[in-house]
Amino acid sequence: MRRYNPFLLYLADYAAIGLIYFVLSRSVAGSLFLPLVCCLSLFSFRTLDREYLIDFNQLFVRSFVAIALANLINYAILRLIYLSFFSGVGRVRLTTLAMHTIVCAPAVALLSYYLFRVLKKKIKPCNYAVIGREEEMKELLEEIEKKSDEYRFIQFIESKDQVKKLRDGIAGIVVSDYSLYETLQPELKRLNCNNVIFLPHIAETVLKRIPLKLVEKFKAYYETSFNAIVENAYKKILDVILATLALIITSPIVLIIAILIFLEDGRPIFYRQKRVGKDGKEFEFVKLRSLKQRDFDPDNPNKNIEQRVLKIGKFIRKYRLDELPQFWLVLKGDMSVVGPRPEMVEYHLQYVNRIPYYHYRLKLKPGLTGWAQINYQHTTTLEEYRTKLEYDLYYVKNHSILLDLSVILKTLEAVVFKRGAR
Repeated sequence: MRRYNPFLLYLADYAAIGLIYFVLSRSVAGSLFLPLVCCLSLFSFRTLDREYLIDFNQLFVRSFVAIALANLINYAILRLIYLSFFSGVGRVRLTTLAMHTIVCAPAVALLSYYLFRVLKKKIKPCNYAVIGREEEMKELLEEIEKKSDEYRFIQFIESKDQVKKLRDGIAGIVVSDYSLYETLQPELKRLNCNNVIFLPHIAETVLKRIPLKLVEKFKAYYETSFNAIVENAYKKILDVILATLALIITSPIVLIIAILIFLEDGRPIFYRQKRVGKDGKEFEFVKLRSLKQRDFDPDNPNKNIEQRVLKIGKFIRKYRLDELPQFWLVLKGDMSVVGPRPEMVEYHLQYVNRIPYYHYRLKLKPGLTGWAQINYQHTTTLEEYRTKLEYDLYYVKNHSILLDLSVILKTLEAVVFKRGAR
């Protein structure tokens, strides 16, 4: 086995969840449908990500939360099917689903934990030679080795003589310096070195971000890639559908929060601010107000935030309910459901001049949630923002409907476990 594939774990968990439900309910149809929602929930809560599979306590907590939430959804869906269409799924009971959750959480955690340990032992990384200077990309290559089951970089090639001295057992050659690679191509052809991989492909696949030093090293490639980016039609359709449904479902919640804000601190209900969107164009950003009006410093909006938070503000900020009005901005066309988060004008002016390639993140509309939000922490320093930008660049370059759906599902985990929140 070359690398860890979570599909095997999802398949095993699907079978276990379905079997347990069948034992409890004797419903064949229910035992086929219910595990689908549970596995989607396990994916949303990143339960089978490598970082959580090695920590059983973390794995158990995530399994319990994911399956408990999934079974609440299952109850609503199966109950509706039973009452409205047919009774083939059997009469679904909350007590059965509660017992199913109690049994499944430890079962899924144990199964995933030990199956992952078995699979991990079967993973055999391959050795690669690198065309480039070791000191230039050493830190990046070490990070790839640490996070990957597939790559081990054991030799660096900087000259024609070193090409002739390739070690035995080399599975392929990784290019970290394209100009050097062009110089050495004739020698590589003579030795029939056909398995050549470019470092951007490996880095993006393993790290799920685009390091800025890599953009600098492969500048021509990334300039071409980012300049060719256009917003796909699927994204606009998905935005309209999701924003419409969200506005219908959440409007009562927004109304209740608005009343509580008014009772606690009066008007305005909404906080409005200029933010920077696609192609650097400014738009009016709207949130439910979570901070008191007094002591606001327009030159430093983040000053004294903890002292200015409203009572209701603590709750809506914790679960990001203050962001709900932004679905209107999605419907309006200023934002997208998924994309790089829009920056305040003040911060934008700082970053665009101090961080190289910052402007590439403006190739798409800003989002309510984003790849950086589910994979990185809240940023407070320039260095942290550079790393956050690397995740934004990955999303902009690789955005697709599957990646968008993945971000949307995993945002639930980010809200529950307050990943990236402040």
